[in-house]
Formats: sequence, structure tokens, C-alpha cells
Amino acid sequence: MADSKITALTAISTVDPTADPLVIVDVSDTSMAASGTTKKSTINQLLGSGGTATLASATITGDLTVDTSTLKVDSANDAVGIGTTSPTTYGAKLAVIGSGNGILAVGQASSYTTFQSNGQDFYLNMKGSGSTIFRLGSGDTTAMTLNSTGLNVANGNLILGTSGKGIDFSATSEGSGTMTSELLNDYEEGTWVGTLKGGTTDPTIAVTATGRYTKIGRVVTVTINFNNVITTGASGAVSVTGLPFTNNASNTAQGALLHSEELTFTGSPFLFIEASESILQFKQSISNSPTTNCTHNAGTGRYVQATITYSV
Repeated sequence: MADSKITALTAISTVDPTADPLVIVDVSDTSMAASGTTKKSTINQLLGSGGTATLASATITGDLTVDTSTLKVDSANDAVGIGTTSPTTYGAKLAVIGSGNGILAVGQASSYTTFQSNGQDFYLNMKGSGSTIFRLGSGDTTAMTLNSTGLNVANGNLILGTSGKGIDFSATSEGSGTMTSELLNDYEEGTWVGTLKGGTTDPTIAVTATGRYTKIGRVVTVTINFNNVITTGASGAVSVTGLPFTNNASNTAQGALLHSEELTFTGSPFLFIEASESILQFKQSISNSPTTNCTHNAGTGRYVQATITYSV
């Protein structure tokens, strides 16, 4: 073949990296000439080994597969899979790590962005538009959603993990009084055991009943019903001990006597709790005079039903 410039040579149509030789000048070998020795090489030798190269900068069109068990780029569906060759299984415009559990899906056009970690059993789901903006749950079960209408806890309770924290209503308007707090930091409901007592002597046989209470913030409402009890032996002022909370130190509290066949009184009976006390007293008001105690009408088949709301 006549001498030709390299640029005038015919391009090779098929490259066999292991067989097709390339001619190079090894400048480190001066056995042929001072300028170097002409030698042959293969594409594999130039790339390092196995036909693998590191691309510092390249423009790639179409699909790119680099070790299909590790990385898959699907240009037709704008999806990237790491550890899976089928990233489009999980929707369009995704970056997917793994298959099945352990999925990171980013930037879906019309659905959700999802983060999952099987080891931590964590599920986070977000959407840029539509009714549901944010979902949080465990596995595939949604526990909480956040959207334009508010926060919805679907499959559990909203738990405040620190004492003294609660729901802050400071964004709402205040009344004309002097506001001291807008934090609702407690709710509780349950039962309590009240014991009917006498100011002089107690009933011969102890008389108890189970009441109910509800506490919202600092406000407590209690109810109790002594139904068809025997108070024989009781005398003096009527009271009930065992209230679930002590009354506020700053104020006394008054409440309603719903029904009684146990009290002796001449005026209008009502319930009373002293400041810093947890004893329910039964009082009567006569012609606006100072209140006096209701006394026992002891016997069998006695009834006392009462409710009172007080502050703690």
C-alpha cells in the first residue's frame, strides 16, 4: 500500500477490541530510532482492560446501560434505575434505587414522590399539586396526611412527647379580658372513687361509688352517683372525698346537686369545693345568708347524684 496520510485512510467499520491492531510509537523504546519504536496495540490495551473506560465528559443519546445489574438509564421514559433494570415499573420521571423494598422515587410528573426504606419501615409520600400534599406512614400504610384542609391522622393518635407542649391557638383572636395562655396542653378522662362521709360520724358501713371525670386543659368536670346506698350511722355535714384533682388555690368552686334523698336542708342545696381542697361539700343557701352545711338524712335506700366543674 502506498504511503498515505492518516486522515486519508479508510475508517474501520467494526472494532474488535481484542484483535484489531493499532499502530503507535513507543517513545520510551529507542531501539529502532531515537524518536521511538513503532509498535502495535489493541483497543483493550489502550482502555486499560476488558473494554472499560472512564468518561470524564460525553454526550450520550439513547439508552445507556452500564452493568445492567447496577445502572440503567432509560432515556425514552426519563428514568434512572440503580440496582434495577426496570425503573419505569414505578412510574415516569423516576430515580429508583433497588427493586421492591428500598425505593427512592424522585420527580414523578403526575403522581407522588416516595421514599421508602425497608430496614427502617419508613414511608414518605409527597405531591406537588392536588388534594394530598404530604403523606407519612409505615410501610404502605398511610398514618398522616397534610393538605389544604389541615392535618389528618388516619390510623393512629397525635402524641405530644414532651410535657408542657400542646396545641397553640395564638393565631386566633383574643377576648376583651387579659389573656394568659393559648396553649391546650392536656386532655384526660377516666373514673374516680368517691366516699360519702359525715361531719360528725361516717356511715356504719363505708359508702363508695365510682364517678367519672374529664379534664381539658385546667378545667375538670366530675360526676358521681350514689344509687340506693345505706347511710345508717352517718351524721353531721355531708361530704364526698376522693376527687381526682385538687381545686385551684386561688378560687372556690360551686356546682349542681342533680338529685338527693340523703340530705337534710331547708334552702337551696349546691356543691362546694374549697380552694386547694379535693373534698366535695354539700351546702345550702338560705335567704342570701352565709351558706351552711347540708346534713345527713341517714337510712336505707338513699340517693345522691352530683356534678361540678372546677379549675386546677
